[in-house]
Amino acid sequence: MPPPSDRTEFVHFTLPADAAHLCQLRHAMYGFLGALPLCPDRQDEIVLAVGEAAANAVEHAYRDQEPGVLDVTFWTEGDALCVQIRDHGRWREPSAGPQSVGHGLGIVLMRRLIDCVLIHHDHRGTTVLLRHPVHSPAPDSRPDVVPEAAGRPAGVHRA
Repeated sequence: MPPPSDRTEFVHFTLPADAAHLCQLRHAMYGFLGALPLCPDRQDEIVLAVGEAAANAVEHAYRDQEPGVLDVTFWTEGDALCVQIRDHGRWREPSAGPQSVGHGLGIVLMRRLIDCVLIHHDHRGTTVLLRHPVHSPAPDSRPDVVPEAAGRPAGVHRA
């Protein structure tokens, strides 16, 4: 494994919490990830996880109120990349019952693709922090990781 870099990169931007802007976020993420030593498949997995966090905010955070914004911050720490997605809306507990097709898998998917997923919510909004070593595969593709994420309730913090 290459030695960790001492260089830290940092990018922050704000975009409307609207589904039409998720493509802009994905495009920006590919630009940031292109500077890192990641294979294209790994870049796709990271962009998918970030997109799921942002899509959750777009769909749930501002329901029944004026649409707000998403604050997205991307940075590197040594040999890890971090992405924080923050909304200023309200947390919605995931439904305990059956989900409609294509819904209810975002958090599970993030946890299968990213090594560390932290979710914090309070009266100011929800923050999702995704942190993953640059030189590691997705957790669900490593033989040493047990895929327990599917059985953990949504919103439970994982470090």
